[in-house]
Amino acid sequence: VTTDFFAGNQDFPDSQGRVEWAITWPIWTDGSYSWYCNTIPTPNGGTHEAGLRNALVRGLRAFGELVQVKKASQLTADDITSGGEMMLSVFIRDPQFQSQTKDRLTSPEASKLVENAVRDHFDHFLTDNMDRGKALLGFVMERMDERLKRKAEREDKRKTATSGRKVRLPGKLTDCSIGDPEGTELFIVEGDSAGGSAKQARERKTQAILPIRGKILNVASANNAKIMANSEIADLILALGCGTRKDCDPDNLRYERVIIMTDADVDGAHIATLLMTFFFQEMPEMVRQGHLYLARPPLYRISAGNKSLYAQDEKDRAKIENGPFKGKNVDVSRFKGLGEMNPSQLRETTMDPETRSMYKISLPQEYEQRASVKDLVDRLMGKNPEHRFNFIQQNAASLDEEVIDA
Repeated sequence: VTTDFFAGNQDFPDSQGRVEWAITWPIWTDGSYSWYCNTIPTPNGGTHEAGLRNALVRGLRAFGELVQVKKASQLTADDITSGGEMMLSVFIRDPQFQSQTKDRLTSPEASKLVENAVRDHFDHFLTDNMDRGKALLGFVMERMDERLKRKAEREDKRKTATSGRKVRLPGKLTDCSIGDPEGTELFIVEGDSAGGSAKQARERKTQAILPIRGKILNVASANNAKIMANSEIADLILALGCGTRKDCDPDNLRYERVIIMTDADVDGAHIATLLMTFFFQEMPEMVRQGHLYLARPPLYRISAGNKSLYAQDEKDRAKIENGPFKGKNVDVSRFKGLGEMNPSQLRETTMDPETRSMYKISLPQEYEQRASVKDLVDRLMGKNPEHRFNFIQQNAASLDEEVIDA
């Protein structure tokens, strides 16, 4: 696209810090990114990344208007960043991170500071060399056209599949308001209590909630007739809309992301395991294409004075009490379940894309590796309890060591 780097640095007003960046759009890459705050790597981005994305998309939309390319108003940040190699480093006072691992910056002021600092430089980068600016605009417009084409194809496919009949959905599903799957999420939650909090915490436009009752059937040890007769599984299959086993087509999936959101205790882990077993057996291609996620709600809320931090487990709690809260009088609240969290806490810690943390569940592409995963699932979730007993015997010692270390 262009051999020129868009690079620079800028001090923030009122000595609030500084930002440095370097970006290029080569034609041979799908994109790579490096984000930093106070020299600390933040691989999951955060508010500083959001500020950069806002500066780029608003700058290119304005440039498109300047050169009379009206369709540029439909550009999104993903159209621009997906083909770029980017490095961003900010320096701010008292940064806030999502967790103790500092994988994601959550300081709210960073977004606007970075956007304002970068935007003016980017406007000059585009207009100082109009040929360079038009080349970059053309490159990202091609990506936008590809995105819009894929979206139209998905919508046509869904309309064809549902023409002449009304789509039947589970009555307890609280659906999102937009019809296109892109950007949408289905949260599978355990129980009506957690479902009520999640409904209040969700972003209504893009986030749907499906409560399930207790522990679903272990599909690895049940026959097909029993699986299909289970009401919770039937509701789940209906909500997703992509079919199962040989009829499973991820292109018909009604949501871009399916997120298992259970309590942060042993029972919650068991329910999540049963759900992952279901997806592995009944919808493996959906998992393989990267649509399945596991939410990470906190187990503890730890407060000292006016500041509160959340801990995922005992080990994380110990890090907080011996780290930022060391020597302070702390108040520790243990969440017995998601239903005990008020909607604002649930949104901040588990549902808001800007501040949450999730695991992406994946399956290997190679057949040999798939076979080893299937063997593990069969041994741990299958009908023979002896296999599970042997696994516990073989791994109990290493688990004890982890507990001691924690």
